[in-house]
Amino acid sequence: MLGWYPPSWRARYGDEMIALLEDTHGTSDVPFRDRLSIAKAGVGERARLAGVLGDSTGPNERLRAGALLVLCAWSMFIVAGSIFAKFSEGWRLVTPIADRGLSNDAYSAVVWGSAVGVAIVVAAAFVIIPGFIRLVRKAGWAPIRSPMLRAMVVGAAAVALTAGLIVWAHHLSYHDRNGGLVIYGWFFLLCCLAIVAAIATSTAAAVSVTRRLDLSQRTLRALGAMAVGLTLIMTVIVAGTLTWWAAIATDAPRVLRNGIGNGVLVTSDILPSTLVIVGVFMLIGLGIAALGAVRVTESLRSSISSHRRR
Repeated sequence: MLGWYPPSWRARYGDEMIALLEDTHGTSDVPFRDRLSIAKAGVGERARLAGVLGDSTGPNERLRAGALLVLCAWSMFIVAGSIFAKFSEGWRLVTPIADRGLSNDAYSAVVWGSAVGVAIVVAAAFVIIPGFIRLVRKAGWAPIRSPMLRAMVVGAAAVALTAGLIVWAHHLSYHDRNGGLVIYGWFFLLCCLAIVAAIATSTAAAVSVTRRLDLSQRTLRALGAMAVGLTLIMTVIVAGTLTWWAAIATDAPRVLRNGIGNGVLVTSDILPSTLVIVGVFMLIGLGIAALGAVRVTESLRSSISSHRRR
């Protein structure tokens, strides 16, 4: 149960917590309610130590934490966007030209927003390269070897599985690729899970590395500005996705009815399970990004005010 708390907290208060639990519960199991309370407090302590919550860290660390929150949210958008792209594949072919106005504009907003978002993330990666080089020169690869190696292994596995899927798909009919061959469907799901795992481990590696970098205040402010910009882009993507969904439901419901993944959470023809999942992922991601963006702006104001007082 103490594993919920960060190592520094456990080193200082761990023995006292163990003694308290033993005095309170003896040899009996700790009740679920108490376990949940400990988990909540431990996660909160980790969040405060990382600069996500509270003011126990300086403005620069809070700014860094906010930017990394936005990056984590963007990884959720990558997953949701990939699912959306697969679901909406070929939607124009079954949508009357006269009814494509709003849906086409909304879809274009999603596509261009995604492109701009990727450009922002790539720019942020280039901004931290000097700090990364300094870290490797000073401490070597040891501090970051594990998360980077994990991301590389999982990413290589995802690439290999996806390549195998593509080769296999070229030897199958349209019917087999779209539900006719059950084993292909299961292999497709395995590839999707591998891609999600690759995105998650890559994001975790990026967070782990960035937290260790010695970045100047100017660099951190640039990252903060990019994080706020990326949050605005995510807002555009969410709005575009929901608008496209509503327009298609009105003008071409067959696109939703025949989309991939139907049959699990569908309550009507206009609520396909795949889009429900996409919407949930995007809304949760946008909430996380908004929290990070607020953290960034508050830290920037605090940093600027402190600089003026000096």
